[in-house]
Amino acid sequence: MPAVERALSFSPEGRASAEGQDWLYYGDDEESVLDGPLRMWRHAGKHGLGLCGVSVVIY
Repeated sequence: MPAVERALSFSPEGRASAEGQDWLYYGDDEESVLDGPLRMWRHAGKHGLGLCGVSVVIY
């Protein structure tokens, strides 16, 4: 997990830069795309699970 934490964590400056490039709209009950991946990795690691990433493009 330490390598995942390093790869998916942001410095304050990096976070500000990434937020400036995030064009998604978030509702009050939605989490940022910047936070979700690390949360999912932590959950999987805590429960001894793996992860599968999928990208879908709809034309």
